[in-house]
Amino acid sequence: MGVEMKAKKRLIVIGGPTGTGKSIVAYELALKIDGEVISADSMQFYREINIGTDKVPLWMREKVPHHFIDFLSLSDDFDVYQFIKLATEKIDEISKRGRIPIVVGGSGLYLRALLKGVFHLPEGLKEKQIEIRDSLEREQTETLYQQLQKVDPLLAKVLHPNDRKRIRRAVEVYLLTGKPISLWQKERSSPITEDMDIYYYILTRKRDEMYNRIGQRVEKMFENGWVEEVKDLKAKGYAEYLKVKAPIGYKEILEYLEGRYNMDELKEVIKKKTRHLAKRQLTWFRKEDGMWIEIEGEGEKCVEEIIKTFKGVL
Repeated sequence: MGVEMKAKKRLIVIGGPTGTGKSIVAYELALKIDGEVISADSMQFYREINIGTDKVPLWMREKVPHHFIDFLSLSDDFDVYQFIKLATEKIDEISKRGRIPIVVGGSGLYLRALLKGVFHLPEGLKEKQIEIRDSLEREQTETLYQQLQKVDPLLAKVLHPNDRKRIRRAVEVYLLTGKPISLWQKERSSPITEDMDIYYYILTRKRDEMYNRIGQRVEKMFENGWVEEVKDLKAKGYAEYLKVKAPIGYKEILEYLEGRYNMDELKEVIKKKTRHLAKRQLTWFRKEDGMWIEIEGEGEKCVEEIIKTFKGVL
């Protein structure tokens, strides 16, 4: 009598730089394969910021379940460890319903941590960690970033200079252990890789087309009332959170409201910084193990190409 093999669960992961159209591809794919979408875009987690995050529209969320959108407040603490725990639970929950989980987002660190795991600091360092963290919290973000460039230049290249939380964490790990976080990350393991077949796709576009889409998207955000959104959040006391946690554009609009830019300058600064973000994301994803697909138009052929790789599986 033969041994019956337990079928592995399946997971689709879609990553890639901003401006490629990952959300619509994930949506169309979910419709065709009975899937549910799990957001790995950390900016879409926060319920207070909408226009500048290019958040998945409600009509898409009504037709296909989208998880981890609007489930946090800017005032909440949340990190990659919590994301892995929640995402792993959600992937299992969706799989048990007989549906296909589709994790999608441009937050490369979150995707890498989910697929490859995260390291855990050695025991016995808690007291020292608190002391170091208190010291680092008193430093300016620029100073922390300069320190990161010295102790972990590989990670510094892929983190945004304003990403205070991750910069501070990386410096903290080095000071605690004497070892860069990029080296610790090579020693990790992921709980989802043991019993899942994972299909990882990295979406991209021709650079001119991607940059053009970024420019159009920024213009649309302003037409949709982005400045008014920031004014309202500032009035509600969220200004400091916007500077630290919100994506490109929110801090710049706050500076515009203080008279630093005129409107034309503001738009150009945001477009330029977003293009640079896309470039950094491309650099990050080139080091990942996914299958690269170049999108054209609204991504119909991209969806077909992804489905083809499931032939005989789905």
